[in-house]
Amino acid sequence: MDGIFKKYRKWWIMLAVVAVVASCLFFFRVTEVTVEGNTYYSQSEIAKEFQDNVLERNILSFFLMDKLSLTPELPYVREYEITYPSVNHVHIRLYEKTIVAGIAYINQYIYFDNEGMVLETSEKPKEGIPLFETKSLTTFSRYSQIHMEDAGLLEQILNLANLFSHYKINWDTVRFNDKNEVLLYAGDITVKLGKRENYDEQVSALAGILEQAQREKLKGTMDLSGYDAKGTVIFKEEKG
Repeated sequence: MDGIFKKYRKWWIMLAVVAVVASCLFFFRVTEVTVEGNTYYSQSEIAKEFQDNVLERNILSFFLMDKLSLTPELPYVREYEITYPSVNHVHIRLYEKTIVAGIAYINQYIYFDNEGMVLETSEKPKEGIPLFETKSLTTFSRYSQIHMEDAGLLEQILNLANLFSHYKINWDTVRFNDKNEVLLYAGDITVKLGKRENYDEQVSALAGILEQAQREKLKGTMDLSGYDAKGTVIFKEEKG
């Protein structure tokens, strides 16, 4: 018996290796991928991203790829977490990038995150997402940063969008006049913000004032175009 084993030793080893590999492929194959936190794409579409090759279809090699950061990059996601509920089940928790505002431009609506990356485009406005209205030549593609002919205007938009988001200001539309001075519209209130490189002081002051004015259902115009930290806010109320 020993003689036969020695004679066919290499074949026995190869057979054992093949058996082990076949067992791993069969018993550790990924049969279920579940996803949570997804809004841009369906669960099946995202699952397909994570089952694109043979290595991702086996839990052992998938786990190794995960630890080596070789799993897919999703441009619309800040990060994601992968867990393994069973030897055949992969669960993916997405933390998507958030739309902070949109740009209305020539019958197109371009929705972007806090860095100006385009996350969605539409021919109709999305309900509940505030808009910047501009005539500046704008080019865009999904998951790339917006490009504007006037780079300074884009900086204004990103600065304002992030400040409004940070201070949780409830607004509807921002329009720019021919001098790129800012007019903010929030319900029945118009706010003049002027043109600046940074609107921190103005938006910080606006946060509390606008909330109170909206709560009291006031109508009128606030002028913060010349406001600084020691200044005052001028509000002209419309009666009736």
